Amino acid sequence: MAHEVIIKKLEQIDRLLTELSRLLSSSFAIFKDNIDSIRAAERNFELIIELASDVNNEIALVRGLPIADTYRGSFTQLEAAGVISKKLGDMLIEGARIRNILVHEYDFEEDYEKFYESVKRLLPAYREYVAVIHKYIISFKVSKDENAQ
Repeated sequence: MAHEVIIKKLEQIDRLLTELSRLLSSSFAIFKDNIDSIRAAERNFELIIELASDVNNEIALVRGLPIADTYRGSFTQLEAAGVISKKLGDMLIEGARIRNILVHEYDFEEDYEKFYESVKRLLPAYREYVAVIHKYIISFKVSKDENAQ
């Protein structure tokens, strides 16, 4: 059951990453002049972080780990459990920090270039995250099925 939920959330993340990549494919000069694209990119990024955190918490439940109380904590927990590498975890945690900045408007207000450059740099890490979690889910399901026999 949890595995189907995780797969659906990973599919949602993948769709959002594709859309976000398209939104960020133009130069910054073009991007900064289109407030609709800026808002869509910000929202997509926020949703990616939230969905990834949901996935992380589903994995924690399956593994009998406590649920993290922050987005950052959910990535840290996956890293500590050996599901993702430290390098990937660090990039994903940076994404969670950027999400918090966006949502709480700490310092991205009117600084669209910082958002644009940061998210463009982090997109490959979130694509890697989707691939790693897919692989993890498949291997976990296979080992669980083998143990059931």
